[in-house]
Amino acid sequence: MNSAFTNKNWSAHARAYKAIAGDLTPRWATDSLQIAHHQILPLLKKQQAKNPHDAFHFLDVGCGPGFLTFEFMRRYLSAQEPTDIRITATDLADGMLHELNQTLQEDPTLKPFAAKVTTVQMDGLVLDKVEDNSVDVVGSNFGLGIFPTRSRGWTAAHRVLKDDGLLVVTAWEEKSSNLKWFDEITALFNAAGKEGEEPMPLPSSMAGTDKEGMLKELQAVGFKDVKVYRTTHTIVFEDPKGMMQANLSNPATAKFLERLSKEELGAALTAGMEKTAEGNFYETEKTPGATSDDPFADGRPRLISFTAFSILARK
Repeated sequence: MNSAFTNKNWSAHARAYKAIAGDLTPRWATDSLQIAHHQILPLLKKQQAKNPHDAFHFLDVGCGPGFLTFEFMRRYLSAQEPTDIRITATDLADGMLHELNQTLQEDPTLKPFAAKVTTVQMDGLVLDKVEDNSVDVVGSNFGLGIFPTRSRGWTAAHRVLKDDGLLVVTAWEEKSSNLKWFDEITALFNAAGKEGEEPMPLPSSMAGTDKEGMLKELQAVGFKDVKVYRTTHTIVFEDPKGMMQANLSNPATAKFLERLSKEELGAALTAGMEKTAEGNFYETEKTPGATSDDPFADGRPRLISFTAFSILARK
């Protein structure tokens, strides 16, 4: 599914991603920076004492519509306690950067600090527009952690960090609900293939990880003091049908349509979502309204739990 990771594909999906992911992935942006705070604060103080004329540099890789960048701004930029910080937000998709810049101008809590943020379109696996040893903290919220051949991204992040610089990233646990759904869809895709065709790898093996795997990946490219924290959030989806449709339009799902119809793909995704949501819902009598044609006709929200890791590492 590497072909899905293009500027064109993700730019076209940027607005829908922002709308749906805004209820989900910012939870781990908050987690990761809260967990990392006790390491970021000393780095800020060290930078100010050692090089008061050089701004502290935070690099957001695969920034998407800006959830991690905004969380960092809210935590560390304040009119009452001015801090010399510059933020570089990078993404492969120009459309994602457009969404980020739009929010910077529209959100009154962020707009006063918009000049601190520079957006740059680039490949997060290469970071060719970032100088070696120039970044104090590299952050990535479901960017580096889900990239294809992500070891290249770890190598690039290690290169641009200053000595003893900090990596703060999030990655889905391989058993998280969303990866389970797409593993099941991948099994259907592979079953529909012709004899002798190479099976598609399970998404959990590419976009997911476990704690031991992440430790080994980062240590292999030179990171030290790797710490992995696991958190779970239950999200209330008031519009589960909208969430499902956004997943169907995700560029990463386009490959499935080569063998599965849109109806088959939608049915499989709906079944996975409903199975997960059942574990977070109880009633004494069956809610009227749901039909086989529209399982969401009952109008009730779906509560779905997702699990991911926040990972810290030093250069």
